[in-house]
Amino acid sequence: MPETVAVIDVGSNSIKLLVARAGAAPQSLETLFSETIETRISAGISRAVPRLSDTAIQAGTETIAELQRIAQSYQPSQIAIVATSAVRDASNGHDFVNSVFKATGLRIRILSGTEEATYIGQGLSCDPAIAGMKRFIQSDIGGGSLELIRFENGQIQQAISLQLGAVRLTERFVTDKEAPLSAEIERAMRHHVTEQLNNSGFDFSCSELPLIATGGAYTVSRAVLAAQTDCDIQQSSPRLERSTLNQLKNKLAPLSLHERLSIPHLPAARADIIPTALITIDVLLEVTGRSSLTHSFYNLRYGIAANLLRL
Repeated sequence: MPETVAVIDVGSNSIKLLVARAGAAPQSLETLFSETIETRISAGISRAVPRLSDTAIQAGTETIAELQRIAQSYQPSQIAIVATSAVRDASNGHDFVNSVFKATGLRIRILSGTEEATYIGQGLSCDPAIAGMKRFIQSDIGGGSLELIRFENGQIQQAISLQLGAVRLTERFVTDKEAPLSAEIERAMRHHVTEQLNNSGFDFSCSELPLIATGGAYTVSRAVLAAQTDCDIQQSSPRLERSTLNQLKNKLAPLSLHERLSIPHLPAARADIIPTALITIDVLLEVTGRSSLTHSFYNLRYGIAANLLRL
């Protein structure tokens, strides 16, 4: 019987489970089960000394325990649990690690920014839609950080992590999350993201290199756009045009939080940060000189699973 593994990915916005085994094709994964639970543990991530609240620790622990229960029904040989920016940057991240260990017996591995980017890259290599691509730039936007990876000849040439996650930027620039996002706030946010990208030292050259995108910000944007044409996200095109994403931003930013909650396929837990995410995506496309990106579902947890299965 093929080996089955489970991966729990503790992100800033959501906690995700993947149960998978090696696929029939080389370096491929077969997904047996996938689940995402919106459990934002990253409130306060933009503070000078980020700290996880007691409420966040409890909610995160309960979510992980539930996902562990689900995973165990598939009898995996291993259950790996990893955490990224929110836990990595928190001054009391060890309290969260201890809480989860006490409740589940699972020890969280806190990934560095470079490790996170590397595993995301490994996950992308399992996506059959881009398996033949040898040269591209990959972007992943989470709640706490933005990862960028440059692939040349199928190998990672450069990988960086920037503190440009949607929750982090929203907390920094948006004082009233219930209100529409003003043009003044957007200008300030765009200036900051542009400055950070330009000063990052990342090589964006060769504008013909495809931009591959992973992470919740892109997935939610694609789902909302698909719903506008009465299409399911799985059947929608993974290619997202900058002009289309900008139109979505221009539609959502002027709305109050309450009004955004009525948008089909926009999760309530993401409604406050989606304008920020779309602004960040637009600036990224502008700085990199690209008019579109290609979305992939094969993110961090797929890379961890591939590593566990030695693909």
